[in-house]
Amino acid sequence: AKKPAVTASSVVAGVKRASSEADFKDVASAAVSSLIQSASSASAKTSVAAGAATGSRTSSSSTKAPNGRAVDTSTAHISALTSQNWVAACNPIPTPAVTSSSSVSSAGENKEARTARRAALTQEERAKQNRDRNREHARNTRLRKKAYVEELKRTLTELVSQRDAADVERRHEAQRNREQREVRFRVMEEFLRLRGRNDPSSARWVAILEDNFVLTLPRTPFRETVVESASDYNLAEQVLRGAAPAMEDSKCVSSFLNSLVPAPAGAGDLPNVTVTYRVDRKHFFMDGAVAFMDYAASSVGLVRRGAPKEVAFKGSMRASFSPASNKLLSVDLKFDTGSVVQQVDEMSGGHDAAADAHDGGLGGADEADEILEALRVPNFDGADNGAGAVPVGAAKSTAQANVSESDESVRSTDGSSHA
Repeated sequence: AKKPAVTASSVVAGVKRASSEADFKDVASAAVSSLIQSASSASAKTSVAAGAATGSRTSSSSTKAPNGRAVDTSTAHISALTSQNWVAACNPIPTPAVTSSSSVSSAGENKEARTARRAALTQEERAKQNRDRNREHARNTRLRKKAYVEELKRTLTELVSQRDAADVERRHEAQRNREQREVRFRVMEEFLRLRGRNDPSSARWVAILEDNFVLTLPRTPFRETVVESASDYNLAEQVLRGAAPAMEDSKCVSSFLNSLVPAPAGAGDLPNVTVTYRVDRKHFFMDGAVAFMDYAASSVGLVRRGAPKEVAFKGSMRASFSPASNKLLSVDLKFDTGSVVQQVDEMSGGHDAAADAHDGGLGGADEADEILEALRVPNFDGADNGAGAVPVGAAKSTAQANVSESDESVRSTDGSSHA
């Protein structure tokens, strides 16, 4: 007898009762072929959709892998990979899904048809189906584990790469901060050096000062000051704007120091008196674009001119910098003006005080002579008839010295009167 032709369409159209074992094998082969084709098409569509969804994500924790797939390094993804539900974290191989119309109709067979088909299977065929199903499950399990391991490798590699990049960036940032700190310390040191030696080179000043530079320092009534306008004049401080006023103020400081002690005659041309600023890196602090520094200042050249000592004082400097050029935007100098005034007064009044002390000593000696002259006891003459009296304010020592002489004078006077 001729076997009826069995096709996939006949299998999909409806389940036919196999009249013999050969007919059943043909029907089963056609059904398996149809399922394989449907699974292949569904897997391709799912992969394309997953790739499109992954490519459309713009998360900050996802980066592009060399194969074009984004690597998710977010905390949620890492936690999912290390949890029990790791299958959902990685992209597993999708199980054969029924998406086409033929697969839907084949999967929608009623229970009776499936039961009848199983009943028609022999023991060997059922064992073969079980082996095939177990083999497929094992294959899918291996694929899922492989996908999990690959996902772990990709994620770990990306995390290591990000860590290394962040470490390199931190080292570069630390190096930039060290270089910026060194540059700004040098700029502040150069400003104090130019101010202390009254450098006349405007190019040196402009090289470290911005156009809108502002200098703030305490009021110094003991010397000439630079006041641009009435608004910049107050009892607490003086404000200078620009490089030119800052240079003029350093000139005023130099003139004041040179006028404290004139150069001695015959000493030749002595160098001008300057100010030396000593700074310590340990006392330098920087926060963003603002830096602080303590300094100790001392004059140089007053002792050579004959002064007993140099003028010394301590203070602090606060500077703000331009982030782009590292030039000075403002400088605020703080120091004790009272200490400077006291030292200057001691220096300028030392000679006058000595002269006043000498003159005062001579005047005191003359005054003492006058007092002693007023306290001197008078000598009584024997021709006098009146009895002499010792003044009430006479000194005790003088009275004791002349007591015997006074008694004899009195007795001689009494004797002459009785006679």
